[in-house]
Amino acid sequence: MKQIAIISGKGGTGKTTIAAAFTELASRKIVADCDVEAPNLHLLLEHRIRQESLFQGNRCAHIDPEQCISCGKCRDVCRYQAVEELGKGEAAVVRSRNGAQNADKESRHLIARATAQADSGVGPLFRVDPKRCEGCAACVYACPAGAVELRLEDTGKIFLSDSSAGEFAHAELFLAADGSGKLVSEVRRLAQQEALGDDKLVIIDGSPGIGCVVISTITGCQAVLIVTEPTQSGKHDLARVLKITQHFHVPALVAINKWDLNPDMTIEIEKLCLADGVEVAGKIPFDTTVPQAIAAAQAITRFDSPASAAIRKLWGRVQEELVV
Repeated sequence: MKQIAIISGKGGTGKTTIAAAFTELASRKIVADCDVEAPNLHLLLEHRIRQESLFQGNRCAHIDPEQCISCGKCRDVCRYQAVEELGKGEAAVVRSRNGAQNADKESRHLIARATAQADSGVGPLFRVDPKRCEGCAACVYACPAGAVELRLEDTGKIFLSDSSAGEFAHAELFLAADGSGKLVSEVRRLAQQEALGDDKLVIIDGSPGIGCVVISTITGCQAVLIVTEPTQSGKHDLARVLKITQHFHVPALVAINKWDLNPDMTIEIEKLCLADGVEVAGKIPFDTTVPQAIAAAQAITRFDSPASAAIRKLWGRVQEELVV
């Protein structure tokens, strides 16, 4: 089993377009979309979800309202302002009562106690805002009553689908959720698990940039194709991505998309790659057929066009790299 990741230094370079084309050209493969924060490869692959599972990639603090002694130490040690006070003053009680109808079981318990505290003059009650909590556990250690615990949170979904290009592993990170790097690792694990039995190639559509999701995407790959464009920002971001691939000793190839829109910048990018000992494996011309293919939800290789021909040639070079 071998793995190749298609990544880019910035968004909008045509990475997913090339990844979708490779899925059409490869014969024995499994496809994985590891751009979990903004997945879009599924838009170009006809697919039917076969398997779906929740992913728990983050821990969030929870305060047991029955054990809470209202000391406020959890709020004092929280550097993220995730601990909020309930039951202090009539306004908090009114807000709690208004939200009681749609609240979950834990929230209803909090609301009931907050109301009782406001009526009896007992100290305030505290609750953790899950969107602010970083799971650092400072409140857990600070609580003298042991009323705070960390619980795993659902932060995304993982899918295994049957697609027009074969088996397709992909995922979706929930809005404002953490753990994108962990989710990428799980998507790759699922794809590898399916590929091992038949010794298939894993084609990975990665994320733009140089963050943890990219590191999780390229680690252990036999090759990485970096897609760039002939602009100053494209050149700058390419240099950053090359440092990442070199640091992790992952062989890299470069493809320059829409190279003919700025031939002078294309030459500069080629010089940059030459200085770093990286091969420019292909140059794809600007082609109005590409947006037409995207609008039709199809890979560009299903069309007869200059970009399609260039990507086919690029795929031939990538195959040679994977055989080595």
